[in-house]
Amino acid sequence: MIIIKLKNKYTLINIIDLWLNTKNNLKIQSKQKYENIINIYIKDEFENKLMNKIDYKNYEEFFKKLSKKNVSISVQKTIIYIIKSALNFGFKNKYCNYVELDTIKFKKMHQNIYTLSLDEQRRIEQELLNKVNIRKCCLLLCLYTGLRVGEVCGLKWEDINFQAKTIQIKRTIQRIKNTNTDTKTILIESTPKSDTSNRIIPIPNFLIDILRRFRKEESFFLLSNSTSLYDPRLLESFYERILTKCLINHNKFHTLRHTFATRAIESKMDVKTLSEILGHSSIDITLKLYVHPSQELKKNSIENLVNYITNY
Repeated sequence: MIIIKLKNKYTLINIIDLWLNTKNNLKIQSKQKYENIINIYIKDEFENKLMNKIDYKNYEEFFKKLSKKNVSISVQKTIIYIIKSALNFGFKNKYCNYVELDTIKFKKMHQNIYTLSLDEQRRIEQELLNKVNIRKCCLLLCLYTGLRVGEVCGLKWEDINFQAKTIQIKRTIQRIKNTNTDTKTILIESTPKSDTSNRIIPIPNFLIDILRRFRKEESFFLLSNSTSLYDPRLLESFYERILTKCLINHNKFHTLRHTFATRAIESKMDVKTLSEILGHSSIDITLKLYVHPSQELKKNSIENLVNYITNY
């Protein structure tokens, strides 16, 4: 009877909050990501529902609603991770009964991820190589290595091996909510997104030559030319100005990463190599998220198939 009384007084949000407060080793940016997702997606549906009133059907209907609202698969996976982790925690501590959610399926959505065309890429490169500076050089690095904006902002000169012609990714810069002062956000330096994101990437010869021109103190960040953190938003704004100059429609900074992956596949780079350069934990992630063959590549593949059959 005591357990039943405990179950009756908890809502799902109560248990999620209790679970989240136990995650002491969670990176602050990850915790804020979870909190945002809880506030935006989970609270509206479950804030006032007691645990003994929620069953599998409720969760199933909830995810159907998310699919209808075109909530991305990535966000849905994070939501189900939060709920399942909270249910495990709640069941272990006798706050609630456990509900098995492994059979919930996500409706796959076609994602139109923008990639620069070869013509657009050439126009951008021409602009970046004209009176090149360190910011232009860093954009070129993203185009030829697939670096994320936080990763390139986190690069220090000590991370570049000029002899081996490689860069090591071992930190990232992010802007997060600041809960300690009146300042809304704060820049932080943290470790890369995952273990596989900590990686060594070859740099093209032409970029090594350009980087040598701007080489500074080993402990300095490339972009700030000091030990001060460089705000990723500044580089994103700079990229937008480059797009405007090149008469290219606005697109996200992450387009540079998509473009690198697509060009790599078009040039017949093997997927395992590409996956390691991008810092993915598996080849599947590379194929599903970042490799988007162009219409021209698809057309050539069909023609190659016809030629193979005809000449067999």
